[in-house]
Amino acid sequence: TVKYVKRNDVRLKTGRREEFNETLSQFLGSVEGKVKGLKGFLVMNHTTDENEMMVLTLWESEYDMEVFYHPSNKAFGEFVDRASPLFESKPKRTDYAVSFFRI
Repeated sequence: TVKYVKRNDVRLKTGRREEFNETLSQFLGSVEGKVKGLKGFLVMNHTTDENEMMVLTLWESEYDMEVFYHPSNKAFGEFVDRASPLFESKPKRTDYAVSFFRI
């Protein structure tokens, strides 16, 4: 059951979307099914601004979400180090509790 969502608003440098999407896809693929509480993710590219994207990660518990995004998480830290040169500005992260979820 998805109970929490981490929203990551990303602003990329011009012309870096494909590279970031590839880097992000590799990272998410490497953690999929291996991170406690991670139920899924959604990556969205803005339709008219190629530098804007949103990444949602879907979580079973708030605790698991916080553990994943904590600076002590080596895998996440390595991803951020690889992706940082592609960012125009530091991503903004916001936490949400899910009221209801259906697909």
